[in-house]
Amino acid sequence: MNCFRKSSLKINGAKLQSRPEYHFDIQLEKSIYQIINGTVYSQDQKPCASAVVQITQIDCRDNTRSLLGYTLSDENGYYLFSIKAKACMKYELAVYAPLL
Repeated sequence: MNCFRKSSLKINGAKLQSRPEYHFDIQLEKSIYQIINGTVYSQDQKPCASAVVQITQIDCRDNTRSLLGYTLSDENGYYLFSIKAKACMKYELAVYAPLL
């Protein structure tokens, strides 16, 4: 079984115009990454756009903390992280209100 080694697929735009439907047979290797996602809501229970969500990794052995990154919630309050989760770690999310 051949698997693609790349994570992208390039298609010539001119070729897309000539057919109404496209089918691709793509096989991906197993991933060791995990998805963490959710929705940020305001105090009145409405989705909160442009909130900053921060993810921090905490080592269970000595409680050292490493900032992994930030993301912004979209217009529906949705956010998503992809991380390489490790068994000996905990993950903490912090949410900051959008700047007005």
